[in-house]
Amino acid sequence: MDPVPVLVVGAGPVGMAAALALARQGVRSVLVDEAFETSDHPKLDYVNARSMEFLRQLGVADDVRDAGVGPEHPADVIWSTGLAGEPISTWKLPSVQEERRRIADRNDGTQPVEPGQRISQVDLEPVLRARCRRDPLVEMRAGLRFESLSQDDDSVSSELIDMLTDERVRMRSRYVLGCDGARSRVRTVLGVGEESFDVPGLPGAFMVHFKSRDLSTLHRHGRFWHYFAFRYVIIAQDEVDTWTAHVNGMDATEFDAPPADPAAFLRDTMRVDLKIDKVLQTSRWRPGFMLADRYQVGRVLLAGDSAHRMFPTGAYGMNTGIGDAIDAAWKIAGLINGYGGSGLLDSYEAERRPVGLRNLHTSRRHLGVHLEAGRMLRHGAALDALGSFLTASRGENEYRGVELGYRHNDSPVVCHEGSPEPPWTPTAYTPTTWPGARSPSVILEDGGPIYDRFGASFTLVDFVDDGRAGPLLEAATAQGTPVAHRVVSDPWAREVWERDLVLVRPDHHVAWRGNTVGGDPAAVVRRVRGAG
Repeated sequence: MDPVPVLVVGAGPVGMAAALALARQGVRSVLVDEAFETSDHPKLDYVNARSMEFLRQLGVADDVRDAGVGPEHPADVIWSTGLAGEPISTWKLPSVQEERRRIADRNDGTQPVEPGQRISQVDLEPVLRARCRRDPLVEMRAGLRFESLSQDDDSVSSELIDMLTDERVRMRSRYVLGCDGARSRVRTVLGVGEESFDVPGLPGAFMVHFKSRDLSTLHRHGRFWHYFAFRYVIIAQDEVDTWTAHVNGMDATEFDAPPADPAAFLRDTMRVDLKIDKVLQTSRWRPGFMLADRYQVGRVLLAGDSAHRMFPTGAYGMNTGIGDAIDAAWKIAGLINGYGGSGLLDSYEAERRPVGLRNLHTSRRHLGVHLEAGRMLRHGAALDALGSFLTASRGENEYRGVELGYRHNDSPVVCHEGSPEPPWTPTAYTPTTWPGARSPSVILEDGGPIYDRFGASFTLVDFVDDGRAGPLLEAATAQGTPVAHRVVSDPWAREVWERDLVLVRPDHHVAWRGNTVGGDPAAVVRRVRGAG
């Protein structure tokens, strides 16, 4: 039997994004998961702007918006000593409507194509699964548990277990993408090690996902997205009646026996008479960080929580995973479609592991703000002093340089140049087409974003249309590499984009740029497709 092109293990948001990204490149995949239904666990509550750019590319951004929190709701974060105590500080964060106005008003390349979106994983997964089921190039197979694999120079042989019959299912594929979460069986089978550590001062937590319309109690200190009260956190999931509370353990054994009555436990912890209509889900979890030693072994790649695990501060976990999925998908597609060289697959780890490491450390930075604020409170700091510290230390869900500005400085499939690297800061995105960077988003004179002009594969953005692009396009054709040629007659966009010709990859990152093609366009194409 001929192998299927790609086996994607794990049908969470990362696995489904990978399957849809492969389909966009014309590549068929088999997407397997041991669960028959989408998750009922609210593991995430925010899709950041960079991930929304990718979901726009995949044609599902509007569906995600429809399923998420309405665009009129801001995302304020309240810090307090508790619902029974006093407010300390509020971080004002904009609504989607406000973000859209900012994007329109600041058309200088500093803004994303799409605002971020508040949405629970409970609501996100059905949107992505429905899209996967409609795509003829995505074969969804629920109820299959991945067990093991072996690989040779040509393919990967995987063994799976049918959850209904216990029968063994064998599947050959050219590549495997492991998106099967923090306890990844794919990572274990590959023998990939990890660097991991727990969070000092946070030995464990208990989550209660619940329904309540008791807004007079919950909104005592104002309407919020996140409500941080040190002993506990409350997340507004839908601005209607769905909430998630996480209670931090006092010691490592507190939740060994979970509370028998979660609703009563929440009321006792919050010291308010909160009316809870229904408890939807509870779980115990232990916070921690992990980064896999390797992201690739032969024809098998790891993405999402299989490759990294982060504390929820900053919402980097799933969002980093979506970036992994897009990067892995276009590179695997390049190999399957015949133009990718051997270096293309090897570049995945070189590009994505540094992003995972940086995001992990940024998540730790944000968590450090929580831990230090808690220490100050325990040691009797005045509330105004604590408020001043929190105001000065804000940044969680606001680090645009981390979300949008990551650059593949050491990538072997980027044509790096001798010009100095533009300034980088975690707090702000610097628009640049410096090779390896995400290309800036600008709204063109016709009212549409430049990102909507990009093709499914490489795109050569041409601001001059005088024939200079010809040699590079001819070299790409000679090497069988698909490059869409897009002429953009917009002087402002040209100023923001810095060069007359810019070659953009399927993940929006710049592969090459120049005002002329230069003497060896064939070498440019060989490098960006991983063949030299």
